[in-house]
Amino acid sequence: MSRDSRTRFHAALALMALIAGVGCSGLPTGPKPDVAPDVAAGTVGANPTPISFESVTSSKQIYGVLGGRVAAGNFTVILPPSAVSSVATVTVTQPDVSKPVVSLEITPASANKFKTPVTLVVDASRMSTERLARATLAWHDPATGNWVPMAGSTVDLEKRTIQAQLQHFSEYAIAVDGKAGW
Repeated sequence: MSRDSRTRFHAALALMALIAGVGCSGLPTGPKPDVAPDVAAGTVGANPTPISFESVTSSKQIYGVLGGRVAAGNFTVILPPSAVSSVATVTVTQPDVSKPVVSLEITPASANKFKTPVTLVVDASRMSTERLARATLAWHDPATGNWVPMAGSTVDLEKRTIQAQLQHFSEYAIAVDGKAGW
């Protein structure tokens, strides 16, 4: 074999090794990888991108004789002095900041019956004035699985808030025409 033939042979071997190592996946005719849906292009992949959301939580120790406030996301709980008789930890969680739903918790559990009502205030500035005017707060009844409109919830169109007096902590939401939502 001449020197020129050997050089071509080694070059061909190197090229074949490179193709074998890389495979055909990088070629235009290669297999398409699983990709997330591309809505703009109108294509749907095999593995859609998971939906993500932002959750916010805040906890604070409240001394019953002093009262206090705890806020997370669009929700603020105001405990007046002596609403609870001892020290309690209040947790406010808005599981998804894009939705007007909040979970309120208090420990110890025995503190979840207030001596004087606690106020829940919701920043509803995301709502249109028309929807805000029809809005109410509702609490989630775990026994029935239904959202129950709260009598006495008030809307302040100027401050763009909704508030209600609470006798206990639970899950609460803004409801308009019987449906939760901004």
